[in-house]
Amino acid sequence: MNRMREEIRQAALAPAQLTAEGGEQSFCFTDGFLGFEGHFPDYPILPAILQTLIAQILAEQVVGESLQFISLQRAKFTRQLLPGDQIDVSLSCQEKDGQLRCSTQLRVANESASSFTLVFAKGASS
Repeated sequence: MNRMREEIRQAALAPAQLTAEGGEQSFCFTDGFLGFEGHFPDYPILPAILQTLIAQILAEQVVGESLQFISLQRAKFTRQLLPGDQIDVSLSCQEKDGQLRCSTQLRVANESASSFTLVFAKGASS
């Protein structure tokens, strides 16, 4: 998983723009991106699990510590994410009941590609 995290970080187009409650960052994955392997041959798309990992990496930058995934809620994946797409990720986080909840949007060309809420425990290794 560390190799995948590093490849995601390398695909960032610029440093994340962070606030106390959230952040934004853009990514572009090339044909050679590890996450496209096998998903699918001759028609690569970015798997939903990696979309959530991108959001987790951004959330960890917002809070400045590792987060342990607890659950995925209200997930909608409405557009395929292809090699070469500029993917704009934004998230808004709040602590509630001892957990961190991050509402996330992924967009391409100002069109929604996916939205979901990630729930995390703080201070755990991922």
